[in-house]
Amino acid sequence: MSLSAGAAVLAVLASGNGTTAGAISDSSQRTIGRGITLQANAWECNLWAKACDWKTSAKVYRGSKRQRMSWVKNVAQITGKGGSVSVGSGSTGVSGSGSAGSHSFEWTNTDTWTSDLSGQARSGYLSMVWGIEACSHASTYHKRMGVQGTASACAG
Repeated sequence: MSLSAGAAVLAVLASGNGTTAGAISDSSQRTIGRGITLQANAWECNLWAKACDWKTSAKVYRGSKRQRMSWVKNVAQITGKGGSVSVGSGSTGVSGSGSAGSHSFEWTNTDTWTSDLSGQARSGYLSMVWGIEACSHASTYHKRMGVQGTASACAG
């Protein structure tokens, strides 16, 4: 790579402040009974210097239509690769816990078809973080139909 091309790449990376240069995503679906499918989704930024936005979701369908459930739970597990990160959730009413390298957030939504979480990871001043992994661990239950299940997806 030429010196000027390398400098241009570094300039783009250094300007990163939560914006993404593309995204990394994963999705999985699992049929849990009576034609009901539980979907877990995880997204995170691709290239970043200071901050990386992340999103996870749990969604329930019956065929192609949204399926209301007694509850839908989404647990987001955000892990820094190569160093410590501070991770926050932009979602209101979310419980969370974590350490220097890994953070977990969860949201249980009742009488609905979805549970979404989002937030941002930031690297420390001298931290050598070279990425994050965002995982969505979805679970759901429908009391009247007696249907329950889990699904997971990890991006990064």
